[in-house]
Formats: sequence, C-alpha cells, structure tokens
Amino acid sequence: MVVGGTQTHLRQVLRLLDRQHFDPFLVCLSGRGALLQDVHDLGVPVFSPGASLGFQGLSLARRVVALTRLLRQQRVEIVHNYLLRANLVGSLAARMARVPVVLCSTRGCHELHGAQLMAAKIGNALADKVMVNAVAVRDFVHEHEGCPREKMFVVPSGIDTGRFSPFSSGGFKTRLGIPEDRLVIGTVTRQRIRKGVEEFLRAVAELWRSDSRIHGLIVGEVEEAGELAALVQELGMRDNLTLAGRRQDMPEVYSAMDIYVLSSHDEGMSNALLEAMAMERPVVATNVGGTGEVVEHGSTGILVPPRDWQALASALRGMIAQPELWREFGRRGRTKVEQCFSAAAMVRQIERVYAELACERGLLTREAKVAA
Repeated sequence: MVVGGTQTHLRQVLRLLDRQHFDPFLVCLSGRGALLQDVHDLGVPVFSPGASLGFQGLSLARRVVALTRLLRQQRVEIVHNYLLRANLVGSLAARMARVPVVLCSTRGCHELHGAQLMAAKIGNALADKVMVNAVAVRDFVHEHEGCPREKMFVVPSGIDTGRFSPFSSGGFKTRLGIPEDRLVIGTVTRQRIRKGVEEFLRAVAELWRSDSRIHGLIVGEVEEAGELAALVQELGMRDNLTLAGRRQDMPEVYSAMDIYVLSSHDEGMSNALLEAMAMERPVVATNVGGTGEVVEHGSTGILVPPRDWQALASALRGMIAQPELWREFGRRGRTKVEQCFSAAAMVRQIERVYAELACERGLLTREAKVAA
C-alpha cells in the first residue's frame, strides 16, 4: 500500500480515537505496505485478508465472503471503509455480517466511469453515511455519483499541529544535497502526471532560467519514473532538482522549503498542504477540490488554475519578489490550520458521528468495536 493522504489520515484517526469508547482494528485488503507497521506500532490489531486468507486473486464474491467471516468473528459493530475498493467490498461484507453501522469515505474529486462508478454507487448506497473531507467533495460526489447530500457529512482533513510547527531548517538543505543559499520551491506528492508534477517542473524550470538561486524539491513515491525522468532531461533540470523519495522526517523537509506548491489536477483536501501551512510555509496551490476551503487567496497563499504551468510560474515569481508578503502568508496559514484543521478536532468530529449512529442502533451501553 502506497502511503498517501488517505493512509496518513487513517493513521491519525487510529492514533487519536478514544479507546474508552471505541476498540479499533484495521483490515487492509492489500496485505502489505508501510502503513501496517505504523498501525502495529500504535497497538492497533491489523488483519490482512490479502495475506492470511488468500484474498488476492479471489473473485469479488469470495472476497466479500472472506471479509464477512472476519467481521462476524470479531463481532464488529461499526465498519468505516476507506478508498474505492474497500467502500464496495467492506460495505457488502458488513451488510452480510449484519454490522449495525456502516460508513464509506470519499476523499477526492476523481471522476469515475464504468465499473468503478458502479462500485462507488453501490458502496454509497449500502452505507448509513458517507464521510467526505471538503464541501467541494460533497458537491462533486452528489453531482457525479448521485449520492444524496443529506447522506454525506463533511469532516475536514486534520494534521498534528504539534509535530508540524515552524522551526529553523538548521542546515537541512545541505543534508538534502542542496546549497543553503538556494531558494527551494518544494512539493510533496506521488510523482505522477495527475498530481501536476509536470506543471510543477515546468514552472520551476521557467523561474530557474532567470534566477539561478531556484531549486526544485519533490518528496514522495515515484510512480511514473520513466516519464518524469524524460521531462527532467528535456527541461535541463538535473542539477537544479532534488527527488527526495518518501521521507519520515517531514517537518525537517518542510523546513528546508522556502515556498510550498500544490499543483494537483484534482484533490480532496491535501494533508501535505495543511502540513506545509502549519510549518508557516507560504503556498501556491491549484484551485481544485477543497483547496479553496484551506487557502484564502491573497491572505494565506495564492490560488492558480490547474494544468497551467505559466500561471503557476507567474504566481511564484510574484511571491519570490515579495519575501515579507510570503512570510506573512506563512504566519496566517499557520493560524488557519491551528483553528480549523487539527487532527484532534477531526477525530472528535468522527467520534460524534460514530456515537450518533451507535445511539440510533442501541450500541452506546458498551464499547463499540470499530473496523477501519
């Protein structure tokens, strides 16, 4: 399992969920990945039907039957599904196992077609509630998947504002192989075209041609290595770009950035964007999904249209020319995240929904067992 925004969110939920009222465990359909060790370290049991039950390669029906058996064995009372496949398989299995409370989650504005669209519709129909992470996502899911607005509830993404708090980079640029006098424009993303990496690279290359201080930094999983390597060569950026891969020391990485960029073509609500803002990094972001609910244009950052590297370059150029303004953006951004997007507040909202649905099903007289 590639660790992206949804996995980061799920780790926060499992870390902060009130264990006096909820007894969580994780079911991971893929049966592998860095997330599983992180969850183990939190003391949360992990079941991987993909590994232990021969889940991989089974037909959909057999997958559902295997998970149904597991849910019955564990006497699960709340199932909260994340990501498209789990929304379908988890909801079908939960209904077959007669789990009292079933929730699905949608965390992005990704237009689905064919079998994927049908899977999303079935999962949403079987769920008691559908959690989304932005008003824009709610509206998108209503329009494109036909889910009633009243069935959905919005819980904005949240991050650990204690871990992600501003401090001096302390030579971390050098540790990444970047000279300390460089002006680092960074992004955290899965390195693929839909995430806007091409626009990021073209914008940074345009700036570098007129300002040799500019250095690009991309952090995250590499998913389209061949295409991206070819683009880097085309732009002549090999010596002015650092590909840092997946990192565990993200606060230090953000501290090495002078400006943060979100260049996605579509998005729900980016955890990395919130983390960068919490670190008082000024941001330039594409106005997609719930990004406009986080970034106040001209106050906490700059919004630009997606798929437009020239607009991105222009916004970055304007910000670079006004360092006092970008520092003010950073301070205001930190305040906004503290007030509206903390992980603790996010989990309390989720717990309230669990409690409301559990109350309706008569479960509140005992600790509820939650499968995520």
